[in-house]
Amino acid sequence: MAQTFQVNNAPMELLDIGELTMVHQSYKPLDTWLLDKFFPNQRGIPLDKVPVGELSASIDVAPLVAPHLPGRPFDAKTAVKVDHILPAYLKPKNQVTQSNNFDLALINKLRQAGFLATGSQVLSEQDKWILGQIETVQRNRNSVDNRKVLMAAEYLTTGKMVLESDDYTKNEVSYGRHASLAYSPTTAWDQANATPYRDVKTMAQRIIDNGGGTPKTLLLSNKNWGYLKNDPEIKTEYVKPNSGINIPFTQTMGISDGPVFHGAFDNIEIWTLDATYNLNGTATRYIPSGYVGLIADVSGFVAQCQIKHLEAAGQPLDYFDVQWQEKDPSAIQVLTESAPLPVPSNKNGVCGGTAFSA
Repeated sequence: MAQTFQVNNAPMELLDIGELTMVHQSYKPLDTWLLDKFFPNQRGIPLDKVPVGELSASIDVAPLVAPHLPGRPFDAKTAVKVDHILPAYLKPKNQVTQSNNFDLALINKLRQAGFLATGSQVLSEQDKWILGQIETVQRNRNSVDNRKVLMAAEYLTTGKMVLESDDYTKNEVSYGRHASLAYSPTTAWDQANATPYRDVKTMAQRIIDNGGGTPKTLLLSNKNWGYLKNDPEIKTEYVKPNSGINIPFTQTMGISDGPVFHGAFDNIEIWTLDATYNLNGTATRYIPSGYVGLIADVSGFVAQCQIKHLEAAGQPLDYFDVQWQEKDPSAIQVLTESAPLPVPSNKNGVCGGTAFSA
């Protein structure tokens, strides 16, 4: 059902939150590849903290019990230590203004769905306000998704997440990644006598030694991929033996604002990411240009904790949107709340660092 606001001293019916949610689902989503690749699962937790120990991906071993004896439950006293970790709490709020920059494809969809008038090709004042609502919800939700991607990137590159702002008490989230998994090569890859392939092998062995699993993905900048693929050792191991048969690496410039797949070796996928986001008007990289990370854990999850807004009834939601009209300043406001936290399934499933090149 529509929601009525007072605009220019007259009632105007605009979209309610349910309708705005329906429209948002038809929008092209923000590119969240980094999050989707390494934290593909979602868990709703109706608490204000994430009980990480209870969400361990480790598998119990069934107890040995004679057939004529009763079954034995797992001993709660020997359970993994439970750490309760605060998620981020996000509350972007923006004022709705009439839209003057129209997505024509969206307008056609809205007309077909009956959200905009169909009798004229000229947008009414009401139509422009509705488009402004839609843009505001999209901006809020995209900012939430972008924050989750940044949290995932920070965890992958540093092993922790530092949540801090002027309106949020500093919260450093660390899952206890083993110190030996913070890796820096003896010789940076942009220097003479560097050994990129040997470094990757060393990183793989460190993950195995620390119970992190089998490496599945190599994530790095396109610049560092250039150093690795031109390493004489990797050419000897993978390129020359396949010459004229099946070159293991995709021939691509790798220049993109999104992820680029370059092939694989030893069943390890090679991905580069040079994408940036806007930070106070400055283009900032999601992963540093000097970063190289070997990753075994590709089954992490994003925990969604309870929303604190009274109208949300403590539900764990990706987004909780609410809109209202206020008199001072006179405006329609849209608020979006979310309480996410990326959680790895294996704390030792990543080895790497940011000092592989200048």
